[in-house]
Amino acid sequence: MARSVWWALAVAALAFTAWNATSLTMFDMSTSCLKIGESSSYQCDDRAVDVLGVWPLVGVGLVLATPPAVAAIAMRKSISWLAVIVLLGLFVVGLLSVTSDSYSELLIFALPIAAVGAINASFQRAVPRRKTPAGSPGELA
Repeated sequence: MARSVWWALAVAALAFTAWNATSLTMFDMSTSCLKIGESSSYQCDDRAVDVLGVWPLVGVGLVLATPPAVAAIAMRKSISWLAVIVLLGLFVVGLLSVTSDSYSELLIFALPIAAVGAINASFQRAVPRRKTPAGSPGELA
């Protein structure tokens, strides 16, 4: 159950960034458009992907999806909590970059992912470590 929630969070992060790629305009992204309604280098109704490019958005999507994906693969309680902490850090970065004309403000979406991840991590069962028998190839000399 916990693994499927982590994977769902990773897919939700990618879906969120894909949705923003199709719907955001520079009016949504730029503080100059919000204040005075115009900019010197682009029109405020231009699509953000056309002005800022697609690769920065892909990077933001991967940054948002990586912590839940790592938690889903590792399935260790400590890694799950580390993913939550990383997501909270991404949220802070998103808050600090709200005034920049970039996709980094989309990192604010890390907060709901972190909230669901924290709930998931708190109910995640701790998996005991496997002990190797003495003399087995996995034992260090």
